[in-house]
Order: sequence, then structure tokens, then C-alpha cells
Amino acid sequence: MANSKVLTLNFPDETLVTLSYEDGADVVHANDDYYDYVFNATGVFETAAAVAASSLFVNNEILQSMRDNDFLEDYERGDFDFESYLAESMRENYWECDFFEGTLEQYDYKRGYYRVSFEFSTTLGQLKAAIRSDAREVAVLDVTVHTDMGDLTVN
Repeated sequence: MANSKVLTLNFPDETLVTLSYEDGADVVHANDDYYDYVFNATGVFETAAAVAASSLFVNNEILQSMRDNDFLEDYERGDFDFESYLAESMRENYWECDFFEGTLEQYDYKRGYYRVSFEFSTTLGQLKAAIRSDAREVAVLDVTVHTDMGDLTVN
């Protein structure tokens, strides 16, 4: 498991790390109505919201971007589950969110594979703390550690 391997890395806690998520689904792209299907099938918004809303990664880039674009202004603290609110806000504002990527691989004139992804930046120290606390948020994410010698992908 990649997460347990991260704990063995001997780099400074300030080392930058990129957590990434990618998934997709086969689609019929001829009608151009496959986006919602893929978003629901992959759970990309729920996965991103779990990481962004985690108390282990406070004041992160995703939350800051959502705040800057006024996508969170209707949330009143204490109303209900912030993570669910965040996922729904991401779903409603997908086209304006700059942290999600979507790519279509066309098999032919009507079928293909639509891939969705996002990246999340943090530090090695924060990631190790999240792993030690058994954070479910990072369990499904790929890890790339940025070092002076190059990028290290932990599988």
C-alpha cells in the first residue's frame, strides 16, 4: 500500500507532495450528456471534498479557490455536514472549478472513455500525519513527492 510506504520516506516534512485522483467510465459521447453519469459513477466530487474538508489539511488550495469564487457563501456553519455541502457545490460549479480535469478518449464516432481527475497539494509532514491518523481521505489517492532529484511516485 502506497500510504505505508510514504511513512518510510526520509525527506523533510516541508517537502511538497501532490495527491492525485483519477477515474473514469465508458460513455456514449455522441449526445454530449455523459458528464453527470461519470461524475456520479466515479465519486470524484465526494473524494475531492473529503480531502479538502479534512481538518488535517486546513486552508488548502481547493477550499481557497471555492471561497474566492463565492461557491461557499451560502453555507452556514453548524447547518449540516460541510463535506457533503462542499461536494454538492463542486458538482454545481464543476465548469468554473479549475482543479478538476476531464478528458475524453474517443473510440469511435459515438463511444469513448471519459476520465476525470484532480490534484491536491500538501506537504510530506501533513501527509504523514494524515496516514498515521488512518485518514480515509488519502487512502484512494496517488502520491507524488517532489524532491530536488525529481518527482517520486509512491505506489
